[in-house]
Amino acid sequence: MSGSGVYTLAPTGERIYEGQSAFGATPDIDDPDFEVKQPGHSTKKKDGEPPTIFDMLLQRQKETIRPLESYSLFVGPKGGGKSSLLALLQPAGTVRDTPKPTVALEYVFARRSKNTSTLKDVAHIWELGGGMKGDGVAELVGVPITTARLPTAVLAIVLDLSKPQNVIPACLHWLTMLRTHVQSRLDDLRTSGSSDAASEMEDKAKESFQTIWRKKHKKEDHPDRRNVDACAVPLMIVANKWDSIKDENNPLARDRLGLKALCQVLRFLAHQHGASLVFTSSKDKALNKQFRSLLSFTLFHKLDKAMRTEKSPDKAIYVPRGADTFDELLAAGPVALDGMNRRGRVNDRDVQETLIKALAEFFGEADADAAPKPMEEDPDALETEQARLKEEADEFAEPVVDEAYKLKMEALEKYRQEQLRKEKENALAEKRREKRRREEAKAKAERLAKLEAEQAERRAARKAKREAEQAEALKRAQEEALKGPPKEAEAKAPEPSAREAKRGAKEAKRGAKQSAKASSS
Repeated sequence: MSGSGVYTLAPTGERIYEGQSAFGATPDIDDPDFEVKQPGHSTKKKDGEPPTIFDMLLQRQKETIRPLESYSLFVGPKGGGKSSLLALLQPAGTVRDTPKPTVALEYVFARRSKNTSTLKDVAHIWELGGGMKGDGVAELVGVPITTARLPTAVLAIVLDLSKPQNVIPACLHWLTMLRTHVQSRLDDLRTSGSSDAASEMEDKAKESFQTIWRKKHKKEDHPDRRNVDACAVPLMIVANKWDSIKDENNPLARDRLGLKALCQVLRFLAHQHGASLVFTSSKDKALNKQFRSLLSFTLFHKLDKAMRTEKSPDKAIYVPRGADTFDELLAAGPVALDGMNRRGRVNDRDVQETLIKALAEFFGEADADAAPKPMEEDPDALETEQARLKEEADEFAEPVVDEAYKLKMEALEKYRQEQLRKEKENALAEKRREKRRREEAKAKAERLAKLEAEQAERRAARKAKREAEQAEALKRAQEEALKGPPKEAEAKAPEPSAREAKRGAKEAKRGAKQSAKASSS
């Protein structure tokens, strides 16, 4: 039982907690309301005051560092050494010399410590058993690699160099299956309204493809960036059992030109899909260390700062993604790769058959189970599977269970049909709504265009009227200027000045005097 609150120090030095329970429990430090007060010291900080050690501890307590969790899937042919390679992640002394064959999916995990936190990054790893046929393989691929796990997913294809005739067919088979699954998950993201997340993953893959190249070539863009179709999920191609080329029974040991051709085609496929290529062997300590390093960087989405590469077919090849070029690959071996480096030809059947035939000239035809076909493309496998299911049904027949199963399947089929009908109706209703929205938008645009046209017409009419009035006023002014100033009907006599008026008054006075003298005489 715990309480929360603050404490003060008694004169004896004992801590007294506010809200302390009767059992003397201490407050919960993880409680966000927990606050420490010192005697005579206010917990309210002033502006610009540096944080105390208590503030820093509380801030560190609140900050939660979430560890990285990645989800990986290892696929490849039966007996390719997937279990032996994954056993390298386990502590020494806990691994069997001969691992048991993997059935369906098996799970292991790896952890990595962080220097800045006590939390550890975790890599969840699934191994898909080889030798499986049918459509169930694609369904098992979707178990660990879901839509939610796609941003931190990692894919790996393990190939068997002890059977060089099967390497390229198996690689093409698994590349097609994994790329198809990743693309379908990206489509699910887009249909669910997360198209930005899908686009961000694709853009991140393109940037990651150019990282090593830019660091080595002073931030220059990769010359093949427009032709490479980089997988949105980090992808590794692991050619295992490199030690087998020393075996005299291995065609790779006898035919060095064939080894050169095999390395050239594997480098081409890895480069075209934006994958990393590594040759390794569980029996070679140096190669084990190199593989563990690549695996650690890839599983925990880190960059190998050493940026080492090895492209010589005489040594174990190590080519991180983006460290190769098509121009270099054209001259890396005897296989003619001209015209195959276009982006739209990644999954071209003709290109795949050309590569398989080119390697068959050195190692012969591939085994029948090197690249399992889908059920619909393999009539023998489909017939065998149907016979097996019928045999199981006859052997474990249960009339009551079969009848209940039949009813459930009929109900399921009705439900599916009902859902399809609703989906069609919803799609049709959405099309109608979209059509109505387009029509409304079109009508609104027409109304706005009409209103703007009327306003423009009124503005033009007012402008024309003003211009006409100005022209008329200018015309009148010009006519008045031509006629001259207006004539007055009667000219007005100028008013006499003061001096002239005074002179007139004197003359009138003088004339009056002369008249008076004349009358008196």
